[in-house]
Amino acid sequence: MAVELGMAGFKSVPLNRIVKYANLNRQEVEFRISELNKRGLLYGQKGPYTGYLLNYTGYDCLALNALVKAEVLEALGRSLGVGKESDVHEALTPGGDRVAVKFQRLGRVSFRDTRRKRSYAEDGSRVNWLYRSRLAAEKEFKGLRLAVGAGVSTPKPLHQNRHVLVMSYIDGYDLADVDSLDDPEGFLEDVLLNVRRAYSAGVIHADLSEFNIVVRPDGEVLLIDWPQYVTIHHLNAEMLLRRDVHNVLKFFSSKFNVDRDLEEALEYVMQAD
Repeated sequence: MAVELGMAGFKSVPLNRIVKYANLNRQEVEFRISELNKRGLLYGQKGPYTGYLLNYTGYDCLALNALVKAEVLEALGRSLGVGKESDVHEALTPGGDRVAVKFQRLGRVSFRDTRRKRSYAEDGSRVNWLYRSRLAAEKEFKGLRLAVGAGVSTPKPLHQNRHVLVMSYIDGYDLADVDSLDDPEGFLEDVLLNVRRAYSAGVIHADLSEFNIVVRPDGEVLLIDWPQYVTIHHLNAEMLLRRDVHNVLKFFSSKFNVDRDLEEALEYVMQAD
């Protein structure tokens, strides 16, 4: 936690700062840093001075520790999916409920691409990847709350700590991996209905495609992955909404031979309920 605190002001946290923030004597700090290094939870960087940084494993431990102490999580289970910028695992609450736990992992795509896409990475020159991931989790938590409040079929956000988001369990398959649907026309209508509900609440997914649309076991739609959402007042809102709808229509046309006019679909989505 002392290293985490120091990373707010240092690219690499000097030992004397860690001693100060940890409120421990230097010998104890050196011993603990050695142990953390052995476990792969932080690493040292040499330059004008030797400093230390958390890595994602160490950051994971801090977040999970906080979630366990808050009685949000009891156990972490198997992986549910690995994406370009996140990992998702199943987990159990102290009450035995299954939930999904999403670890943001910004840095898997290029620094330039992240700055271009994400409004929460405006000050890219000074913000480290762990902090960026925390902002992504905070933003997605807010986006999910707005979407759920509008009746969108999406995971329910339960808790967020640092770069980790806890939400209701995600059960199903990515639309991209589904070879057939009983009613592809009806499924497309459900997708557009959920996009419309989000829009009515002032929210645009902004990264919608077959890779973040889930087909649930009962055949229902589930829209996931909201860290890039924008409001309808965003400067590029219309363009992002058009891209979302275009991506969905293009996929259904190529894979299921279901055609829908883009302008007609956009008009439907933007109609107020």
